[in-house]
Amino acid sequence: MPIFTYAYDLAQNVRTLVVPASTQSQEVCIHNHEHSQSKEIFLGNETVTVANGMHAVATQSSIITIGPGDDLYAISGETGTVNLRVLVVRQD
Repeated sequence: MPIFTYAYDLAQNVRTLVVPASTQSQEVCIHNHEHSQSKEIFLGNETVTVANGMHAVATQSSIITIGPGDDLYAISGETGTVNLRVLVVRQD
């Protein structure tokens, strides 16, 4: 099972691919790394917005499973950048 780690600085209102699709299921741990400012991050598919995405709470980690062929995107409406950390375990 390959393990991958990523760090992103999400720019305001820019949808960013944070976990590319794989041929196998992927366990994904998402961590909104904004400890001091509680900036918001939202997760979803290629059409995610701050209005329709799943909220990734600041300073907390969430684990989700994405299926084969699915991408995961993130977006933030905050000014400046917002730091997101991602750990992926592929079920290869």
